[in-house]
Amino acid sequence: MKNNKKHSKKIGSVLARVSHFQCYIGFAWLALCSTAAPASTTVSSMQDTHYLAQGWEHETRQQLSFTSFGSRLIPYDWFIVLEQANNPALFRDPAHMSALGFIVAAADKYNPDGLPIGVVRDKDKKHGDYVGLTCAACHTGQVMINGQRIRIDGGQALIDFTGFETALVAALQATLEDTEKFARFYSNVRTAPSVSAIASASLTTQALQVQMHGRLQQLQQRLENNKTDVPYGHGRLDAFGQIFNAIAVEALNMPENIHSPNAPTSYPVMWDASHLDLVQWNASAPNKEPGPLFQNAITALAVYGTIEIKKEHLTYSSSIRINHLADLQKAFYQLTAPRWPQEFAGKLDETKLVAGEKLYQQHCVECHTHVDAADKKRKLRAVLTPVAEVGTDPLMAHNFSQRKVKTGVLEGERSMVLVGKKFTAEASSLDLVTHAAMGTLLNKPWQTLKTIVREYHSNLSADTPSVDSYKARPINGIWASAPYLHNGSVPTIYDLLLPAAQRPSQFYVGNIELDVIKVGHVSSAAPDTSFFDTGLPGNSNAGHEYGTALSDEERWALVEYIKSL
Repeated sequence: MKNNKKHSKKIGSVLARVSHFQCYIGFAWLALCSTAAPASTTVSSMQDTHYLAQGWEHETRQQLSFTSFGSRLIPYDWFIVLEQANNPALFRDPAHMSALGFIVAAADKYNPDGLPIGVVRDKDKKHGDYVGLTCAACHTGQVMINGQRIRIDGGQALIDFTGFETALVAALQATLEDTEKFARFYSNVRTAPSVSAIASASLTTQALQVQMHGRLQQLQQRLENNKTDVPYGHGRLDAFGQIFNAIAVEALNMPENIHSPNAPTSYPVMWDASHLDLVQWNASAPNKEPGPLFQNAITALAVYGTIEIKKEHLTYSSSIRINHLADLQKAFYQLTAPRWPQEFAGKLDETKLVAGEKLYQQHCVECHTHVDAADKKRKLRAVLTPVAEVGTDPLMAHNFSQRKVKTGVLEGERSMVLVGKKFTAEASSLDLVTHAAMGTLLNKPWQTLKTIVREYHSNLSADTPSVDSYKARPINGIWASAPYLHNGSVPTIYDLLLPAAQRPSQFYVGNIELDVIKVGHVSSAAPDTSFFDTGLPGNSNAGHEYGTALSDEERWALVEYIKSL
């Protein structure tokens, strides 16, 4: 503990410098800005995919798609050779991963094994390499328009997160139970290029089985901790609920803290997020530094990052790649919204645009302000609307604000590690998660400080973050982010402009074909899609009845204008 106290003083000094530096590092924004997006909507076409002008070079896109932030799912060599549960085809086979909603990608220097977008290798000389997920897995979209595939950088992914986890657990279990399948797996792991001759010789079948059993049990327990009565399906995840369980249950080893993560939301789009004063669907996170670093560290812990919380340790070791978080944040600051691709989806109707703009000014702009993407230093403010006023499903916001858990070994520790009130026997889940993130960042103080300096940009100060409101953000590029509302309960923009009682109550999610008329994904039944029932808890499509009294002619005009944003 004596060493810990010395470490505490050192960290306290660093924290003071962080606060002091925030007054002087405004110059850092220069490194974060990129040139304005080209006037053309299409930047390039590669293989069978078109890319829109969103402020990224292809090099940036690929780097971000395969940069690990410390997610560790299973050993990398296992994943490369793992077979599917019911057949000998590889788990990572493009057809299989595509069915789970992932975007397949060709091999290149950032992705030598040709893994899907956002499925990455976390390199670790001490513990061995792992496969994990990174931001791009959940925040890259794609649409099909008249047979043309278009990538949406920072867009809304349609991955089936629980389906992916369940299939992976099934594959590991089948490999252990099937003698022939395990024999192939064992042989391929031993001969993997990354396995040294010494390691290969020492890897016995029994040792590998023990390792697999251990990891399988951990993954099975995680699935059990996060089970819900309402399926997520494609394109949704209760990220807050799962990170609360990751810290309050797994890291603290307290099963009594389990709460069902039963309020899944759509994966939010990332363009302009770095420029807002508040982020998250419920506007719960301020976006001035070090806020973004905290948010990204928490995300890393949520997506299979590791953390060791021990009573005798002042700070916590983790797998978080703090320096990589700066790379990710800097790139997303450059990102701009995709413009309606007229060369693929059809030209916009000028007459409807004029009428639609007037309607937008009357019914929408008060909450959904315009964005000047050419302004590289744009500072945006989100509009907060209380849950009771907007009328949309309240479960996500209420879970966030009302969930309490036992603190266990953290009882008596300060909420912000070095400062703040001491935890009593019970605390909010958010306070525990924030404490854990602070503990991991302070474990590597100089990396943390350098990351704040590298990723710094000037944002508007926010009032006290909301916990029982939903955020209305600028809706530029909304054509590429269906389905709509925070919980993905409305399939198209046209449907959102209808009174809630007239919106579809059941539809399918996962089809990337764009409905260019109503604007959203085609929502009829198709292979590899998920059934969405708005009658289930957390799935309500009620509320947001703004502009719903328009005539049908006016409604179509407004849809046309929204396409252009």
